[in-house]
Amino acid sequence: MAANAHGIVTSPGQPVVGLDFDGVLNVTVRGEVPPGFELHMVELDRDNWPQHPYIRPLPPGTGPVTHAVVVSRAHGEMVRSWLAAGACVVWATTWERAVLRNASLCDLPDLPVLEISKVLADRPHHTADWKVAGLQAAFPGHPLVWVDDFGGDLRGESTYGQPPSPMLVVAPDDWVGLTQEQSDDVLGFVRRWGGVRRAGPGESH
Repeated sequence: MAANAHGIVTSPGQPVVGLDFDGVLNVTVRGEVPPGFELHMVELDRDNWPQHPYIRPLPPGTGPVTHAVVVSRAHGEMVRSWLAAGACVVWATTWERAVLRNASLCDLPDLPVLEISKVLADRPHHTADWKVAGLQAAFPGHPLVWVDDFGGDLRGESTYGQPPSPMLVVAPDDWVGLTQEQSDDVLGFVRRWGGVRRAGPGESH
């Protein structure tokens, strides 16, 4: 096992799951909180607030600023199943390190954060390609799963982008969040590709 340039430890060829927060774990709600979810008021993390166009700037000052999240602890069990199957699960969200204050509300274990704005600092941040390209640049040669409500018509299995590598795009509905069926798709991909290791220089399969 070795750490990449962003300090995230993986094994050669290990499947990597890039996990978004809003619309995947934190669902959009109008009216009543859906069954199985809870509303929490969370103090925003000023120290780790990211600086890029996708995130609104924090209000000036030093006092607490809160926001509402609607999350389900059932998602923790889903993510743990991916880890148990051999995946490296990383946060791939525009919240970047500020997402960590929300993680325990979903009963998630500690997960590393991929700060995508630092992976591709010169790339425009206004399309879904930004996250996909960031994941591929940070984890070259790894089978990838991208779980994000902004998946659009990229969803499904593909070899999107360069260099081509197996990739599964799971795009939850932001009104529903990650479903068990979608989690099972991730789990199946991780199990299928977890035993496949890319040969390095001087090696053979």
